[in-house]
Amino acid sequence: MSPPRRFGRRWLLVGAGATALLAAGSADRWLPVSEASGPGSDPARLRDAVLSGVVPHTGVASSAGGLGLPDIPNLETTAALLSTTTRIRVQVAAADRWRIDQLTPVGEIDAYRAGDTEYVWDYGFTRLTTVRPIPPVRLPRASDLAPADLARRLLGITVADPVVALPPRRIAGYDAPGLRVSPSDPDTTISRIDVWALPVAGGALPLALRVGARGVPDSAAPVVDTEFETVDLGAPPDSAIRPTAPPGAERVVAQPGDLAAVLRGLDAPPPPDTLAGRPRVDLPVDESFGVLPGVAVYGNGIGRFVLVPAGRDVARQIIASAGSAGGGPILGFPPDRAVRVATPALSVVVMRRRRGGYLLAGTVAPHVLELGATRLLNEVRP
Repeated sequence: MSPPRRFGRRWLLVGAGATALLAAGSADRWLPVSEASGPGSDPARLRDAVLSGVVPHTGVASSAGGLGLPDIPNLETTAALLSTTTRIRVQVAAADRWRIDQLTPVGEIDAYRAGDTEYVWDYGFTRLTTVRPIPPVRLPRASDLAPADLARRLLGITVADPVVALPPRRIAGYDAPGLRVSPSDPDTTISRIDVWALPVAGGALPLALRVGARGVPDSAAPVVDTEFETVDLGAPPDSAIRPTAPPGAERVVAQPGDLAAVLRGLDAPPPPDTLAGRPRVDLPVDESFGVLPGVAVYGNGIGRFVLVPAGRDVARQIIASAGSAGGGPILGFPPDRAVRVATPALSVVVMRRRRGGYLLAGTVAPHVLELGATRLLNEVRP
């Protein structure tokens, strides 16, 4: 077996900034089955049914992203995933036992979950990677776009927002009732979350999800549109979700445990309890990682943003590239010290200081991140 591999320093820094929202927004909210039974045409009960647990299923789905992210160094793959069409094969037995494959014209990349361990099989590189422990922060991947999982994540952080019924749709051979969540936060970039789910005994299986951006008409393409092409109820056989590799394949072990150490090496100060008028929320904590120094997520519901420290050179590279990709200046900052990038659903601000920098990103209006960056400039040591 090859020696253990650790994620690269720059991957950790930039990847953490791009994806802490994913980790912070993934806390599941499970309801007792008795509370979620019989959703019928009631959209609130349908939402509760979706959140009541994982429905075993297999199928093939297609996800189209319309975030329009620019090419930022070390995030090109993530930008493509969230801005193009991706086909995925889904096989789910339980919340901690599944396999989701990203299908490409030349092969596939398979992600497995088996309890507290994840595996990634890369057909192109003939490599099986074991990831243990599972990192609390990582780059988005195709498995995050599976309709059922993504719907649960988004509905789980918008339970306080109003919901209305949508007309049912025929999806993958099933007639599925729909619901629409309209986020009440005036500063979020997300205008609506539409979910169509199939009620089953003890819950509901999301078959399709569409996310719309504020200021964009409903008739326009959604920023996220993921839907099953085919789906079957029932758990896949154990053999289908057991990671395997052919003889001669490379086998490596990824050790993401140096994430906290890298961030500590930046000597980042503790994040403020509030930023841009939004409270700090808890990040997942794993004893293998401890607290991620300087990293914080702010906001309630879907209107959240992340703050993460970045090395001075990394921040400089992102600012230069984002500026050439359409990023704009921020009032009060020299052009080479800060940049703002805004897409219909995602806003990003990167600022560089003498001893380091910060990345702020989230589904909030750009002015929210600019307000946070200004406070960091004035209150945090250079």
